[in-house]
Amino acid sequence: MQFEYLEHTADLKFRSFGKTREKLIENSGKALCNAVIDLKEIEKKGEEIIELKAENFEELLFEFLKEVLYDIDANENIFSEFKVLELKEEKKRNKKELKEKETIKEKKVNEKTKKEIEFKLKISCFGEKINLEKHEIKTEIKAITKHGFKVEKKEKWIAEVLVDV
Repeated sequence: MQFEYLEHTADLKFRSFGKTREKLIENSGKALCNAVIDLKEIEKKGEEIIELKAENFEELLFEFLKEVLYDIDANENIFSEFKVLELKEEKKRNKKELKEKETIKEKKVNEKTKKEIEFKLKISCFGEKINLEKHEIKTEIKAITKHGFKVEKKEKWIAEVLVDV
């Protein structure tokens, strides 16, 4: 099982699963998109690449879902398949290692951050433009919420996500 929807009084809650962190990210993206439009209705006509950084894996997954939701809302893209191209956990560079091509904002963030590790994600998202003549919108999602958001490793990776509808 890749994901399941859980009962919730007012909003939408799902639990996604993965044997690896990569599969958890991919399946969480599918759960989010399937809540909007049935995955079976979405053709893989195009590809979007999302690249993100975060201080920990839970924050990385949260930011990824926010980015997918933004793409749905702002660009009217919907996805049925995700493929992690790169997931890295690495030591952050210190001030001396900052490169000239970084923006001032990135430099300030890196200088202020005390944590030594950061996670990086590069993922392909496959899907198409939303077409109301073809796609039936099941749910309109307003936001991914931090309330009840959690990621844990048991015999497999599990994420619980609550979205505001």
